[in-house]
Amino acid sequence: MADRRNTIQKEIIYRTLCQMGNHPTAAMVYSEVHRAHPTISRSTVYRVLSQMAAEGACLRLGLAGGDDRYDGDTSRHSHIRCRVCGALADVPWARVESPADTAGYLLEDCAVEYRGLCPACRSIYE
Repeated sequence: MADRRNTIQKEIIYRTLCQMGNHPTAAMVYSEVHRAHPTISRSTVYRVLSQMAAEGACLRLGLAGGDDRYDGDTSRHSHIRCRVCGALADVPWARVESPADTAGYLLEDCAVEYRGLCPACRSIYE
């Protein structure tokens, strides 16, 4: 059976994820954790993030064409991603109607990802 106890490492990783606030990849979280706590291994960070996502303590955002990103905010919300630089931001959740035909699938959840230009890229490309 997997170890489910709260450890100091889990707390450090979770706190770091929440403080980063930029929907980081596991590699980005590891880099930040490693700066202050060099004894925490890369495999520990990846494993803990995966466990936290499976347990609902954080969100794992599987984005097309990129590494999974993590979000410490588990409240219901959507995301917007810059099509140029890949930056992610939270946007308020809006109710989405269920499709009339689910192709035989049992519909369990819906995740909305908006795409556009972030403020920094807008200033360059507009």
